[in-house]
Amino acid sequence: MRSGFGFDLRSMEIFVETLDRGSQSAAAAALGLKQSSVSQSLATLEEVLGIALIERHARPLEPTAAGRIFYDRARRMLDTARATRRELDSGAFRQLHQVRMALVDSLATAVGQPLIAAIRRHTSDYTVTTGLSHMHGHALLTRHVDIIISDDQLEDYNGLERHALLAEPFVLVLPGDWTGPVASLPALSRRLDFARYTTQSLIGQSIERHLRLNRVELPAKLHLDNTFALLRLVDGGAGWTITTPLCLYQAGLDRMHLRIEPLPLAPLVRQLTLVARREELRDLPVQLATEARRLLQRHFLAELRHHLPQVAEQVRID
Repeated sequence: MRSGFGFDLRSMEIFVETLDRGSQSAAAAALGLKQSSVSQSLATLEEVLGIALIERHARPLEPTAAGRIFYDRARRMLDTARATRRELDSGAFRQLHQVRMALVDSLATAVGQPLIAAIRRHTSDYTVTTGLSHMHGHALLTRHVDIIISDDQLEDYNGLERHALLAEPFVLVLPGDWTGPVASLPALSRRLDFARYTTQSLIGQSIERHLRLNRVELPAKLHLDNTFALLRLVDGGAGWTITTPLCLYQAGLDRMHLRIEPLPLAPLVRQLTLVARREELRDLPVQLATEARRLLQRHFLAELRHHLPQVAEQVRID
């Protein structure tokens, strides 16, 4: 059946073979067809495209200007089709080709390099991107990436596999020398500015949603789009913020003088999950999730226990 394009691989093969061999009879012999079948295929191809592709008075046959363009494209498409068939016949598909992965910034800092090493064991053709975490779910659903590690689990979509990695509490972060009240966020914000994540980030959206649910309204003065800038501002005494232990680890637990307290609200937890399209990457998502948990235990949680043992008790690595 011919596709909606007006041609298929078979008609392209007949066209290319005809020009390569210079005649319809030679193409028919090479393809094991009757000459009438070759002639009919070429006539149908020109009819559906609405343009002449072959100079039939020339000997050997030659392409028209449009035919030259179609010939070049057809050759490349046929080469790709033949290569695809050879890979399938040889079982080469068992080796993954391109793998595209998107990570939240904080996780990329914690375990990004070892995770890349794990991906390399499966393929040499890979890409890893960070940032714009609010776009990762859309990128996975539109097939721009193959795996995401995100705080967006895409619960409303079927056909995905999900592997929980980390559950961590949001905490209150203050300058290290702060001695004022911490039991009320509105009271705190009257004495020190609240430095918040922009709402373009998923972490910022989660915090703002939680504040609204708890009926907490805070002045909107400081909006920053990355954790390091937020914590440097707090470290300098210019404000306070809400973030997570992994984000603290990303910025360097031993580089800043900060005071960490529980949120004086109902608990808020961030969950990081590895999400991939089901059954497309064989066991790679499972292996990467296992590796990510191991690395989080070895690096992130070990350092958190050293610097913030009371917070580390609330972190769960699944």
